[in-house]
Amino acid sequence: MLTKTLAVALNRCVKEADIVLAAGTDTTRRHDTTDAVTYVNDSHRALMTLLTTRGFDFYLTETALANLPTTRADTHEQYSLIDWPAASVLVKRVDVYSNSEWHELDRRDWTQLRSECRSSDGGASRPLVFAPKSQGSVATTVFTTGKIALAPFSSNGQYKITYLPEWADITNTAHLFLYPDEWCAQWVVWDFVCKISARDNNAKNRYAIATTERLRCEEMIGHFVPQIVGTGPLTVTRSPEYNR
Repeated sequence: MLTKTLAVALNRCVKEADIVLAAGTDTTRRHDTTDAVTYVNDSHRALMTLLTTRGFDFYLTETALANLPTTRADTHEQYSLIDWPAASVLVKRVDVYSNSEWHELDRRDWTQLRSECRSSDGGASRPLVFAPKSQGSVATTVFTTGKIALAPFSSNGQYKITYLPEWADITNTAHLFLYPDEWCAQWVVWDFVCKISARDNNAKNRYAIATTERLRCEEMIGHFVPQIVGTGPLTVTRSPEYNR
């Protein structure tokens, strides 16, 4: 892994975009430092999501251990509800500690949850699956946390959620970005150039170059970004053509 200060990252982005920044928010120039800093942070945020959705766990974090809910979501429901982690972008997995063992819950779509409950043993000693029920809601300035369903209902145990946290923008030029490797740092640079080129209607003719280089970085990320191999037994699926 490697780190780069905001100053270093911004300097490289500006050079590749072939632009000159004005200090602060200068209304007499096309590009100001404040906007550029926002773009770099936005590109870093996009990189975090890109890696996570491709199966790399570099930016993931985990909640503290918490007790399973002791009540059902409603009187006759077959599941319980837990909160989405604060400031999370997406939930990667839910693990339950029950009867002195850890168990990774299978993810299900919300529309499958009741079918899953019907097919499960009514006397299950722990939840077996999870399904996002709500991403949250907003009303004026108030955000209400989303909910995750655990099924079938059981209060026997504790749980942890692994998730991608929201990236909080850095504005101090001495503060650091963390990358798995240089290909990821380069992806941020070229994504920045794409944003600038789109804003400038490709005045510097950099958009095609930037998209090509960003794609090359994506291809190399798949080969070289360190990825931790998941633990647990190997699941083998036979080909549909097997024994035909």
